[in-house]
Amino acid sequence: MDVRRGDGSVIACEVVGAADATPVLFCHGLADSRLSAYQLATAAGRLGLRICAPDRPGIGRTDPRYLHRLADWADDAARVMDALGADQVALLGVSGGGPFAAACAARLSGRVRSLTLVSPLGYPGWPTRGMATGERLSLEIARQIPAFGGWFLGRLATLAQYSPQLFLRLAASELPGVDRRSLEQPAVRDPFLANYLEAFRRGSGGVAQDLRVLTRPWGFQLSAIQAPTWIHHGDADTTVPVEHAELYAAAIPGAQFRLHPGHGHFSILDAAPDFLATAAR
Repeated sequence: MDVRRGDGSVIACEVVGAADATPVLFCHGLADSRLSAYQLATAAGRLGLRICAPDRPGIGRTDPRYLHRLADWADDAARVMDALGADQVALLGVSGGGPFAAACAARLSGRVRSLTLVSPLGYPGWPTRGMATGERLSLEIARQIPAFGGWFLGRLATLAQYSPQLFLRLAASELPGVDRRSLEQPAVRDPFLANYLEAFRRGSGGVAQDLRVLTRPWGFQLSAIQAPTWIHHGDADTTVPVEHAELYAAAIPGAQFRLHPGHGHFSILDAAPDFLATAAR
């Protein structure tokens, strides 16, 4: 589904599920794309959910749009909701998409039934204890030079295109065993590669913008979120520290936090029926 902004530019969305099912607006992760909706398709179908995943500006097939702050993306999200014909949606944000989902919950509160965050990346300045060294350094570089961070991740996309096995070895080098084993499975490995490549379809500018707005003040307060909120995180995650999920739960009024023992950042997708069940409420 293509959604038009007022200036005629396009927001590309992937829609999975029956037209009369409960709508879920899915905010994909960093260096990820709308195609990740398909990884949730089976669980969503069983729960009666319709997942709509838009590419953010400059990512995948979505036309660029400058975001002054992360919260500005809520304008695109509202247009997508309008195109779906949805007065209200459940919000789902995974990893680096978590802050974008939270921004929609804060800025579009009257249109949000619930918010579900899975392994959500936290606010700039939150502790990075438990985060792999490479992830921590990447965030620090992004704070200083987000364009370089996007460029570097784009070079990895070139590597993924021409030598996917080497790319996967590099991507998994600091992951816990449970995530390495998860990425060895074709059902996780192949979508991971496809999504990474799709994120850089238009070059690195969209991912660089994500890095910039993620590592600057977001333009909203988590305490402003009024929707029922559930937060899921694996206790073996070294990509985003568990402490970030705990801080989200402390900051969002009434939020419920569930820790998934033994799961990491990628293996937690096995728990999709659990975390999507909260979106179906």
